[in-house]
Amino acid sequence: MIRNLFEEVNKMKIFRKMILASVLALTAFTFSAVAKEVTVDDVCASLTKHAVTTGNFVQEKKSASIKRPLKSYGTYIFTKDGIVWNTTKPFKTTMVITPTSIVQTQADGTSSVIDSSTSQIFGTIAEMFSALFGGNRAALEKHFEIKTVNDASGWKLILTPKDATIASAMKQFTLAGTANGNTVQLESLLIEESGTDSILYTFSDQVYKETLTNEEKAYFTSK
Repeated sequence: MIRNLFEEVNKMKIFRKMILASVLALTAFTFSAVAKEVTVDDVCASLTKHAVTTGNFVQEKKSASIKRPLKSYGTYIFTKDGIVWNTTKPFKTTMVITPTSIVQTQADGTSSVIDSSTSQIFGTIAEMFSALFGGNRAALEKHFEIKTVNDASGWKLILTPKDATIASAMKQFTLAGTANGNTVQLESLLIEESGTDSILYTFSDQVYKETLTNEEKAYFTSK
């Protein structure tokens, strides 16, 4: 019974990271927005501009059950083949997410694999994942209510899950950034979970390129 409970908790952690990775794909690219407000269509159109995006992240988790926020650090890779999510501190883990599977590898080399075809939840997330990379607004709106906000501080996209299972774990995503001339940049992602719990991600040092390095390709070819 304890083992089953542990497995369910671990699956929920993977589930949360998979949703996060998919949502990050929505706006983790630089795109043009000439003399106009940022729209969902602008964001979707931007997904075809760069084959590969890499960068750094800082995660800050707040919870009623902990006295002070917990921080972790790492890097990410976005590509049409999937997403690599590397946490480097305080513990090393690597997660490779594709439309068909999720592979999480610990620092000691042990791995766990989830096939999206065996789970309705992960199947839905995989569909959303494909929609984001395809710049498919209709498919994206199938899973989220989307609100766009533009003000003096910058722009925000507020995504509210339509699926009850996802909504039970994560109530809302708020992606925020700034516009500078013709460039719009993602700077943060706030995930509001159940109760008062939340996770804030801040992003920096984005690099945009057209091909993966051999080391980066290995994340996908070795799975």
